[in-house]
Amino acid sequence: MTKYPICQCCAAPLGNENRGTNRNGSLNEDYCRACYVDGEFTDHSLTLHQLEVRLMEMAEVHNEISLEEANEIIRKLPDLKRWQMSNI
Repeated sequence: MTKYPICQCCAAPLGNENRGTNRNGSLNEDYCRACYVDGEFTDHSLTLHQLEVRLMEMAEVHNEISLEEANEIIRKLPDLKRWQMSNI
């Protein structure tokens, strides 16, 4: 059972058109370009809590996603690679 890949930072759907890049310019398999460019996270200081707040703002203030979608994404975040690494 293959799941559609998601960014291992923000849980956005991940396709070749929005993949982040490694230092050598190749596409990164784990992160989207909003989160990862040239082998580095775009926001080094981003915390899990800050990302959760941004998602809720996207739903409540900007209507970019529904509250249900925001809550579903927030439930996935702690299991993603970036946030697992921060607990090590």
